[in-house]
Amino acid sequence: MFADPESVTYATVSKSLPRIGTSADQSTYFLNDGSASYQLVLSHSFKKRNRYVARLSRTSNVTDPLIPANSIVVSMAATFTLDLPLAGLTNTDAQNLGNALVGFLTSSNILALAGGQT
Repeated sequence: MFADPESVTYATVSKSLPRIGTSADQSTYFLNDGSASYQLVLSHSFKKRNRYVARLSRTSNVTDPLIPANSIVVSMAATFTLDLPLAGLTNTDAQNLGNALVGFLTSSNILALAGGQT
């Protein structure tokens, strides 16, 4: 099991998210810091394939672009998924593939991807 709380850094600011729920296959961490809320979900599934997922989402209030006097709730999420067959590959193989992707996802490559580049 991961630590409680878990820490993430958003826009250079560290956020401490305490665990708010846990089950046999998922843990949820959450923080509402007043201006935004952050949720980290760590889960796994062992069915036809082994799947491991880390999902960080952020929800905040912003000015409504159609009616500037109003605000609307918006959210975004980033998800990292490891998907393996039941046999033939090891957790080390998954670690190596995950590290390769994380290494590729530099700040500039994330910005290019969010800008629509392929």
